[in-house]
Amino acid sequence: MRHSHSRAIIDMEPVTTAAIRNIVRGLFHRRHDYGDYDLTDVAAELEELGVSSIKQLKLLMKKHRRAILMDERGRMSRAETLYLLAEFGPQGVDAHTNTSWFAIPGLVREALEKEFGWERVIGLHERQSGQDPAAYEPAANPGR
Repeated sequence: MRHSHSRAIIDMEPVTTAAIRNIVRGLFHRRHDYGDYDLTDVAAELEELGVSSIKQLKLLMKKHRRAILMDERGRMSRAETLYLLAEFGPQGVDAHTNTSWFAIPGLVREALEKEFGWERVIGLHERQSGQDPAAYEPAANPGR
């Protein structure tokens, strides 16, 4: 029987909420870790889209890291910044530069969107929540 390395054994483990948090924390800035979000929905979305091991999640997040960070650097209008501040509070929003950043679930969902496309990720979300598809049109929902 062939001996497996410890890293290979860990990489083959299934994706859990703790694994999602640890992987994203290791790849992105500390400021992304705000709020106490439940990651069970994110883990279910990953599983349904075929990202079932820790290694697959790491590779997915590394592949799209720069693109996600570039999306975050985009400036928002002042009205959009004020709306986000009123709706979600000061976490994740910089009112001076009119920018915002994603929390951990947002980072993973952005990577899924870049890998699998907007329609597939939103379709998956609609099936899980049973919501109206028209509410998630990209043109109707320009914010994060």
